Amino acid sequence: MLVLVHATATGAAHAQTPADTARRPAPDSLSADSLAARLARAEAAIALLRQQMAEESETAARTRSRARLEFSARLLANGFWTSARVNNVDVPQVASPPVAGGGGVLGATVRQSRVGAVAVIPEVLGGTFDAGIDVDFFGGVQNGAGDRRLFPEPRLRTARGRLIWARTEVLVGSETPLVSDLDPISVASVGTPNFSGAGNLWNWLAQVRVTREVTDSGAPVRIALQGAVLAPFAGAQVAGEPDAVDAAERSRRPFLEARVRGRWGAAAAEHDLPALTELVDGGGEVGVGVHHGWVDIGGGVLRASRAFTVDARVALAPGVELRGEGYAGGQLLRGLGGGGIGQAFGRAAAGAPPGALGPPLRDAAGWAQLNVQPHPVLMGGAGCGIDGVRAADRAVRQRNAVCAAHVAWRPVQPLLVGFEWRRLRTRYDAGAFVAHHLNLAFGVEL
Repeated sequence: MLVLVHATATGAAHAQTPADTARRPAPDSLSADSLAARLARAEAAIALLRQQMAEESETAARTRSRARLEFSARLLANGFWTSARVNNVDVPQVASPPVAGGGGVLGATVRQSRVGAVAVIPEVLGGTFDAGIDVDFFGGVQNGAGDRRLFPEPRLRTARGRLIWARTEVLVGSETPLVSDLDPISVASVGTPNFSGAGNLWNWLAQVRVTREVTDSGAPVRIALQGAVLAPFAGAQVAGEPDAVDAAERSRRPFLEARVRGRWGAAAAEHDLPALTELVDGGGEVGVGVHHGWVDIGGGVLRASRAFTVDARVALAPGVELRGEGYAGGQLLRGLGGGGIGQAFGRAAAGAPPGALGPPLRDAAGWAQLNVQPHPVLMGGAGCGIDGVRAADRAVRQRNAVCAAHVAWRPVQPLLVGFEWRRLRTRYDAGAFVAHHLNLAFGVEL
């Protein structure tokens, strides 16, 4: 009987334990002490945020119009070795004929460093206004007068302002030709973009450019029409020119360009494609264009500067991109940057007066580059470009083929290490010549 009573009492005690525990008051998460601690942490976070905003406000640059100004810079040192004579020892575009005492060179330069600034102002005439400027130190040539090896000259690359609406854009300033807006990726050829003289027309020319999208934003392929009026520039002068005026300027007519582009995939989702130093995330862009201008070859006689162009920048897979440009029917394109292998006219006919111009050069050219980014800190690629001038035009340089392979490593921000190999083969009316170029780059990107 006593055992039964004891067992019953013990079971009752155990049975009551959960209930007692459940009835035990839990700690008050909303007690005064807890609220005070939370309030203290919130005040500390707000104070830290205010400090960060104050520091950012103190360091932020602003224009007189109170627009926010963002600076960027790439400090780039290039060490190079070139196996034979070329037109420019640190950034060559063509191989040159050998001469006694000439040959390979070894050197280093910081001329390809760049500094830029961009300002963005919302709500201007119902759209967004942005303005940018880009400067490097590539004025002149590496072996020119004035010790440019040691004291490189600043040079304005691009300077433009844009008004951007939902489907329309207006650009005014100095930019690449509308029909040739791409460049290969390179850390060795920044001052003069790679494949210049081998299919890449790159000159920065003053212009007014208008873009109008003609399809809805939800269309699978977004089509846009573009047109530009550019400053006339042929890169040549006629014999006896009294005022050192360019032959295209002497025509008193502007250059005109038009282009139709199509974008799809991720490339169509944003107003601007990624910078030319980056890869498109998906989709791509293709375009076809036409260029026309006039060049005064003397005595008021005008010849056409013209070309039909095609360009593409396409993501083949994640981290894999193909880009390139080409043109046909080209004539007098030196002023656009490297057209005609950097020539506008051929040799004058036998018996022509001194200083007489030869026939306007006609050519066809193109380049392509495949780039791969297997890891966010590593990118590499390879490509080739070629320009061929018609033999009947008696050009000094008749064919130029350039191939290049590059790799860039960014181990940690802001450091950059890059390497590039380039082979140039240029055929002249007197024979063909080959040069190899190796370039090792160290940079800081800010």
